[in-house]
Amino acid sequence: MDTGLRNMGSGFAPSGRPGMTGIFEQSTPSWPAPLAAVSGSMLVGFMPILALQLYAEGISAPSMLLWRYALALLPLAAAMAILRLDLVAACRAGAWRIALTGATLGAAQTLCFWESIKTLDTSIAVLLFYTYPALTVAIERLVFRRKVRLGAVACIAVILFGAALIAGPGLRAGTIDPRGLAWAVPSPVFYALYLSLTSTMLRHHPPLIGAGCLYLGMLATFGAATLFLGLDMPENSATWWLLLFIGFGPGALTITLFSYSVPKLGPSSYAIIANVELVTVVAVGVLLLGERVTASRAVGGVLIIGGILAHSLLQRRTPLPKAPSPPPGVEREGVRRGNPESPPIPTSPCRR
Repeated sequence: MDTGLRNMGSGFAPSGRPGMTGIFEQSTPSWPAPLAAVSGSMLVGFMPILALQLYAEGISAPSMLLWRYALALLPLAAAMAILRLDLVAACRAGAWRIALTGATLGAAQTLCFWESIKTLDTSIAVLLFYTYPALTVAIERLVFRRKVRLGAVACIAVILFGAALIAGPGLRAGTIDPRGLAWAVPSPVFYALYLSLTSTMLRHHPPLIGAGCLYLGMLATFGAATLFLGLDMPENSATWWLLLFIGFGPGALTITLFSYSVPKLGPSSYAIIANVELVTVVAVGVLLLGERVTASRAVGGVLIIGGILAHSLLQRRTPLPKAPSPPPGVEREGVRRGNPESPPIPTSPCRR
């Protein structure tokens, strides 16, 4: 665990091809990365109820997101200062690409989702958004040409069915608002692209640097938006405390856990594990809002958790691939081309 915590702050530079584990690679990630993904996703699971509360207080989605990123950068900057991480030097070394991704795809996916729940039934918005694991696998297969394991596809199908069971009652009870639907449909597409790109770029920088760059990019986008739309200011201390919690918990801590776990797990495995967020949303509704536990919700939650656990077991049982042996005569071919042949290694004790 100590090693995992040190890696969260600085200096993790994995060798080989980190971040490509999961559905497409055969190696199994260490347990801190899945734990970080689960913890961050559970924190984000509190966001829908918090966002609706802020909307009721007169805080718009762009203003809420600007406050979230601005407040989150305070503890992130403090942590980078303590660990002596040079954000400017990292940007010169290529981390600016992370900030650019945050300013474009990152801002697009989060704005689309939070705008959609203002006018669209939350169940519909959630069900549409949670198609992103399947979209992520499709992008990895079609764009990056990585082989997809059938077992992992089956896990995603089980998770999607569980999400449909959870959101089903809301789908039947609510009406579909065209404006909310227009915001909700592109959100999972943007998020799947966002995951695929950041999983590659975040490998080359410490998690705090990646987290800071992502939020700096998003802050720049929503800062520019508020210049035209205006910035909603909290009117009471309760709203300020709510924004502080969002900035420090589902903000700074979540994005750091994201920047640590995504490069190690890979986009598709992270997308599967992050479905814990949906189970958290249901649990928050039941425990804090007194919502009724229905059979479909219970079964849906069990299916989601079962799909995540099955994917984890699938990872552990998949053996590491063996290095292919060279064809006969390759060694001699190298000698004929001028490459020196390695001398035989002595095996007799008297020839040491």
